[in-house]
Amino acid sequence: MANPRDTKDQPDAKLGDISSRLKDLDARIAAEKSEKRAAEQPSMKYQGASDYSKGYRLASEFVAGVLVGGLVGFGLDKLFNTLPLFLIVFLLLGFGAGILNMSRSANRTPPTAEELRNMPKPDDDEDEDK
Repeated sequence: MANPRDTKDQPDAKLGDISSRLKDLDARIAAEKSEKRAAEQPSMKYQGASDYSKGYRLASEFVAGVLVGGLVGFGLDKLFNTLPLFLIVFLLLGFGAGILNMSRSANRTPPTAEELRNMPKPDDDEDEDK
């Protein structure tokens, strides 16, 4: 007759199988977490594109301010027959507005992924009630 103490010292076949399955599951979870972290990080080949897009956005802010100022000044000059006066004044105002818009745009920081996740989602029910 087998001693009950002898069976406790030997690992049960089912428990050994569960233990190896748990280790396998832990390894798969760790691999999935590392893949998820790698997927969330931006690709290195697009890092430079982000800087170019910021530069183009800043340049377009400046050019838009100068163009709008110039067009408004030219239009007022044509209206009042004072060709260089309003053109010069509004070009200078457009230049100042372009610099101001560039500085505001450069100092603006985009929200982080965590802030985007915590933002409240718009309710679709409000549109249906109207």
